[in-house]
Amino acid sequence: MNKSKLFYRLAWAATGLTLVVIVAGAWVRLTHAGLGCPDWPGCYGMVTWPSSTEHVDRANAEWGHVRLVESGKAFREMFHRYLAGFLGLVILALAFLGWRNRSRPGQPVVLPMLILGLVIFQAALGMWTVTLLLKPAIVTATCSAAWLPLGYCCGFRFPAARERTRPRCRRGLSARR
Repeated sequence: MNKSKLFYRLAWAATGLTLVVIVAGAWVRLTHAGLGCPDWPGCYGMVTWPSSTEHVDRANAEWGHVRLVESGKAFREMFHRYLAGFLGLVILALAFLGWRNRSRPGQPVVLPMLILGLVIFQAALGMWTVTLLLKPAIVTATCSAAWLPLGYCCGFRFPAARERTRPRCRRGLSARR
């Protein structure tokens, strides 16, 4: 598979995965699981959510002063974080491929870097959402900013439309002679 095909297949994957992450984020928000894990990036000090009785008891002993474990909410929160983390890796791969193939004509370079920056900012908003206990301004920013990477990922999918919208010079009026 050539590098250009790999880039655009990853762009398709990133676009679809971004939509899945947005839907999962809405699921977390609508089921009031946004604080299912009181810390970030882990959950009750673990990589996964506490599900066994032993892990729940240990988490309640350590974190009970903040919030008792609700395994269902913790699962939803961590599921969303894992999806978002995987999306971040896919977009990191897009940015790497864009930079590596920057000498190829038509290879997007700035857009993947911009999307990577947005995803890093989105991760910071996700962290602040948890650490600042769902402050409305942060939650609103998180939900609103989630749509930006989706729009930019869609920009990879329509290069022909971008070509048609470029202004064209009339014959004889070009800048170069």
